[in-house]
Amino acid sequence: MHKISALALLTLSASMPVLAQSQSNLTVYGILDAAVRTQSGLTAGYAGAPNRTSVVNSGVGPTSRWGLRGQEDLGDGLKATFNLESTLGVDAGSSGSAAGFFDRAAVLGLAGNWGAVTAGRQNTLVADAVIPTDPIGMRFAGLNPNIQVTSLTGHRLGIEYGATNTNAASNRVNNSVKYSGTFGGLTARAMYSFGESAVSSTRQDSKGLGLNYTVGGIVVTSAYTQFHDANGLELDAASIGGAWSTGNLRLMLNYGRNQGDTTGTTQTTNKVLSLGANYAFNSQWSLNGGYYKVDRERTGLNDDGFTRLIGFLDYSLSRRTKLFLEMDTTKWKGNYQGAGNKARSSGLSLGVTHSF
Repeated sequence: MHKISALALLTLSASMPVLAQSQSNLTVYGILDAAVRTQSGLTAGYAGAPNRTSVVNSGVGPTSRWGLRGQEDLGDGLKATFNLESTLGVDAGSSGSAAGFFDRAAVLGLAGNWGAVTAGRQNTLVADAVIPTDPIGMRFAGLNPNIQVTSLTGHRLGIEYGATNTNAASNRVNNSVKYSGTFGGLTARAMYSFGESAVSSTRQDSKGLGLNYTVGGIVVTSAYTQFHDANGLELDAASIGGAWSTGNLRLMLNYGRNQGDTTGTTQTTNKVLSLGANYAFNSQWSLNGGYYKVDRERTGLNDDGFTRLIGFLDYSLSRRTKLFLEMDTTKWKGNYQGAGNKARSSGLSLGVTHSF
């Protein structure tokens, strides 16, 4: 069914270009990323392991995806906007995820001088806030702590907080309404996701606020989001960060924290401190690296966590295609990686990214 749906949408967009351009400026876009990788102490899914593995993975660079987006001018500065986006797995030819076919975005909205309102499945404000300040530019989703932990893409709590279609992630929520407005250098954001539960309006809902400030080469981001599960357990998440750009250099710093009720009497708290830099030597070569420190506290259990270094050397073949060499090393603390697995992990990847 997923393949049929994708084929139908692509056929429609290809066979009706004039209509699409005149009415809604339809754009088909995407990113394809694939890498050959050798690693020690990690599985193909980047969990702890006792040995060395070699894999072909998609998303060592940016997450592979495809989507449809566009807008229609309604007059007087008002526009209708839409976006549908699905994860791609280049290594296995897959599309979508357990969360749905258009797992990354399915939104419809209105935009004007007053800002924009969108409704559907979309990023939480915490997930939005960390994008400008992540040290490696939100690459390597499976290993990046700001994606996995700060943005709650892999919270490891085993509970569906918010209406997300999965008990593994809370970075995107269904049934949501989001407002974003920029006034000068200040951007204010607010979001609410209806749990749509017959039991209570506070079951599987989420709500958040965010504030960004941009001046010159400086950007400061912040956001807070609160979630509930089907039984009323609460998960609170926050992120604050900053980035500074001058010439070919960009420096990034971010701090994320979340705390989730795992039962009526137990909690798990995660803290992520990250910092890094990106330097472009010229129009083709650039170097990007990030340091991440993750600390976890759990009721009745010993504290644990890890520190991780991730670096990329990029070579642009064209505006849309680049080669990259990625290196990473992880030092686990307190058996976070699991019993019997290596106390240190490392990896080396050689890949290519193409945007369309």
